[in-house]
Amino acid sequence: MTEWKEAFWLAKFELKASMKNFLILMLIFIVSYLLIRSAIPGYLEEASMGLDFFFAFTFSGFLSQLARPKDYQIQKFRSIRYASPFLTALNKLAIKKEVIVKYRFLTYFLLLILFNGLMLIGLYPEFKQVMSLNAYIAFAIIWFCFGIYIGCVTPAFEVGSNLGWNIFYALIIGPVLFILYIFIFYKWFSDGFVTWTIYIANEYSIISIIISLTLSVIGWNVWMKIMLKKMNQTDYL
Repeated sequence: MTEWKEAFWLAKFELKASMKNFLILMLIFIVSYLLIRSAIPGYLEEASMGLDFFFAFTFSGFLSQLARPKDYQIQKFRSIRYASPFLTALNKLAIKKEVIVKYRFLTYFLLLILFNGLMLIGLYPEFKQVMSLNAYIAFAIIWFCFGIYIGCVTPAFEVGSNLGWNIFYALIIGPVLFILYIFIFYKWFSDGFVTWTIYIANEYSIISIIISLTLSVIGWNVWMKIMLKKMNQTDYL
């Protein structure tokens, strides 16, 4: 509990520093919201990869973190390694690494609630024709949890990331995931990724909520452990 209190103090410090950037976040939010809202009617008639990708990108959690000042975001650290200057500075101080991990995940989660939470609330009227309120709640939980078990990769890699290895993994994993995406959501299911989440929210609301929450808990803990491991392996001097 003491570690979480210390983490909360650090989180408040960052959020105060982020206030001046919230206007930028609001602009990104409005543009993203309008783009998604305008694409939904056409998508519901005929699925498209464009909305699938933009929907996944929006709710991955990346956009929600753009309100953070530059010094809090990942930058070139040395050679081909990248890290957050603020996290680098914290690792040079007498602060437990577990506190640093908790602080960063806490700020990630608070910004995720602000951005993704409001986005999902705002988009409800656009899905009324295909989902009841209960089904939409399940749909919203599915996508919000997506930003946790997928999106928590962002804070995990801010403590130190090798650009070369990241590119290497992306070149291998990216094409495989794209082929699987095409096969599953446009050959097998045939109606797209977002439509599939609408389907499971309608037909299997409780199960989809339980699975999504379980994945988010597992993802949260796994990414926290990865972040702690990377910090222990990185020389910040």
